[in-house]
Amino acid sequence: MRLELRFSKRPLEGLPCQAVVILAFSDPDLPRGELTSLYDMMKGFLPALEKTGFWTGSSGETLLLASQGMIGADKILLKGLGEKAVFDAIALTDRMAEVGVTLDGIGVNNFGIHIPIVADTDKAHSSHLELAARHLVEPFLEHHWGETDFTLKIIFFVGKYPSDLLTPVILRLRAAFSSIRDLFIGEEQVLEMAAVGGI
Repeated sequence: MRLELRFSKRPLEGLPCQAVVILAFSDPDLPRGELTSLYDMMKGFLPALEKTGFWTGSSGETLLLASQGMIGADKILLKGLGEKAVFDAIALTDRMAEVGVTLDGIGVNNFGIHIPIVADTDKAHSSHLELAARHLVEPFLEHHWGETDFTLKIIFFVGKYPSDLLTPVILRLRAAFSSIRDLFIGEEQVLEMAAVGGI
């Protein structure tokens, strides 16, 4: 098994992957934050689902959609987190394990995800990122350990989160998954146009 965990500043909607995962709270009119551009590209599709009551964002709710070419990925997996005020690390680990089971069950092994910031401090959010990654990978490890031709690639969209705070997360994850011989865990480097000969 090969495991790739990449922390990237590339927006989810531009990722060429099998699926993107949207973790959504049930709070009405909650600001979309760094996922605003993704929601904009979905052309009001999600608000329409919310308005009809087809999607509520309640804790554990899951909805799989075809992207219909609106974004780079083929599929969109919506996962409900419930109310933001009561969401905690335990709920995060439960939801991440459920996402892993769902994606593995439909044969998705290359996807992007954004872990929303609900912690009061950057250090606490770093802990949430690590927890999310570990519990997201776990179902795949259980089913594909020892499969030399299986690759799991997860891109975590981290937006403007500081690189110096990601470094300890990456190091702890490398230690946690050190038993996987074919392993890449790191921050994705995005070259500026000047660096690649652009204007």
